[in-house]
Amino acid sequence: MKQDIVVKFVEAINNQNLSLIIDMMSEDFYFIDTYGNKENKEQMKIGWQGYFNWFPDYLIEIYDYIESDKFSIIIGKASASYLGNKEKYCEFPACWKVIIKGNQIQTWQVFCDSKKQLDSMK
Repeated sequence: MKQDIVVKFVEAINNQNLSLIIDMMSEDFYFIDTYGNKENKEQMKIGWQGYFNWFPDYLIEIYDYIESDKFSIIIGKASASYLGNKEKYCEFPACWKVIIKGNQIQTWQVFCDSKKQLDSMK
């Protein structure tokens, strides 16, 4: 079931389990950020670790899950503290479009207003 794969990927992100995240990304994986920038699996092997270094307490909370034949949508929120500094904590609503290929994530696309998060980095 697609939902099980998506939830497992979110749990891997929340636990910062980089090896599981990499294993769950298909070879033709793409991460698409809120601005439409795309990064492939090789780029994201480094990208995930860099993100976790910036936001060591990054957490995705799922409120709703919607699934079609072509993709899944997660509706929820993300939260984090820049460099773990609780004074630079932010949380914001977000949703993710997820495309599954076999038992792996082919596309992980985030939609959010990242202003709070970017402001926390100042």
